[in-house]
Amino acid sequence: MVEINYSLLIQMANFLVFLFLMNFVLYRPIRRIVAERKRMILERQEGIEKIEGLTSSGLSDYDSKLREARVSGAQKIQELKAAGYEQEKELVREASEKTAGKVQELRGKIQKDVAAARKDLKQQVKTFSGDLAQKILGRKV
Repeated sequence: MVEINYSLLIQMANFLVFLFLMNFVLYRPIRRIVAERKRMILERQEGIEKIEGLTSSGLSDYDSKLREARVSGAQKIQELKAAGYEQEKELVREASEKTAGKVQELRGKIQKDVAAARKDLKQQVKTFSGDLAQKILGRKV
């Protein structure tokens, strides 16, 4: 059976002193370290959430700018194609006009040459026919 005497009081005092010393030496530093670690983890989590927010907004901005750039690039390509097509039409038209002018010029030159050749040939035919008639008839015609 448990006896209540002065040793109980000593044990209680001993327990309280041990509890005080343990609190001072062991529990307070551990609780302080745990609280500090908890505070540090919360700060880092807040920093991570802030960075995640910034990156997600930056990523969405990047995506929207990329879409806009693709659309404007496609529009620019269409504009350049249209401008190139117009320039091609203009160059073809100019080349056709130059070619038509050259063709007309060459036709005129050919007609002049043909007329001159005919004139020369008529002269030569008259001369040859006269010479031929002279040879066939044996006398001057």
